[in-house]
Amino acid sequence: MPLAHSNRHGEYEAKNRLLLDRRTAKGSWQLMNQKSLKITTGAMVTAIFGVMLLLNRQTGNLLEEVFLYLYPIPMVAYAAMYGMKSGTAVFAAMSLLSLLFGNFTTIFYAVSQAFIGLIFGGCLYHRVDTIKTLFAVMLLSAVMNLLNTVVLGFLFGFDLNQEAAEMQTIMNSAFEQAGIALPEGLLSSDYLKQMIVISMIILGVIQGFIVYEVSLLILRRLRFPVSRLRPVFSYHPPKWTGYVALAAFFGYNSTLLRPMENTLLQQILMTAGIFGYVYLICFGFIAVLLLFKIHVPGKKIFGVLVGVLVLLLFPFLEMVMGLMYIVSSWHERMLEQVEKMGS
Repeated sequence: MPLAHSNRHGEYEAKNRLLLDRRTAKGSWQLMNQKSLKITTGAMVTAIFGVMLLLNRQTGNLLEEVFLYLYPIPMVAYAAMYGMKSGTAVFAAMSLLSLLFGNFTTIFYAVSQAFIGLIFGGCLYHRVDTIKTLFAVMLLSAVMNLLNTVVLGFLFGFDLNQEAAEMQTIMNSAFEQAGIALPEGLLSSDYLKQMIVISMIILGVIQGFIVYEVSLLILRRLRFPVSRLRPVFSYHPPKWTGYVALAAFFGYNSTLLRPMENTLLQQILMTAGIFGYVYLICFGFIAVLLLFKIHVPGKKIFGVLVGVLVLLLFPFLEMVMGLMYIVSSWHERMLEQVEKMGS
């Protein structure tokens, strides 16, 4: 009897070891499949990125402005699946491809857009708030747009001062021929440089918004679990950002009144001030939209038109509205009114 019991016990242990070995082998096989899938997916999105670079090169950069909005999408898809850490290797491979298939400007555009895609996809992977993700993408696009000017200046001799001077000459000549007298200083070199930089920032913000929307649209078509953008009114930035933006704006004005001897430091302060100005203007525009939502419900288009009109005619007023929207309780009071209207 003890011998039979010992045999049964040995058979039981053998079965357990066999079952454990099978489970271990199955787990190792699944882990290997996951790693293989990650590598295969990385190679696939890198190949898609390379095809876009090759098409752009074969068409003589004719479609570069279109590909500018498509370059981030492969990187967004991969980073959304596997995270920013895993996406770093794929980003390095995409950067290497851009060196092989692109010229100087294409390399900068492709690498910068892939980097935006890496950050964007990482935010999706970690379930970052959709509004914060949108603002991050728009901010990165604006910064890359400004850096593009620096890169062009370094490579091709693009000079902002010369560009402003040429624009000043052309506009003065046009207004003189039309017999229009403009206030003194409206077409000054400093003012035109400010307008050029602001236009670059606004263009970058718009570009970031388009990249965000197009990327999410394609990811939803590919059945990615992407959450929809919640209303922009529900987001309230930290109050300290409003004070920092205001301080940067005042620092920018001080550099205009008293130019600094250090040109690099002055350009940094000017860029930071313009960023602060645009930041406050954006939230001032949102405040105008929210006011129209409260007082003229159902007429969104009028709110957009009035916001643009105020921006063109009274930009300082919209900047002040943006500051109050951020640092005061005005945002909360307006949201309470919207909730009362809904109830």
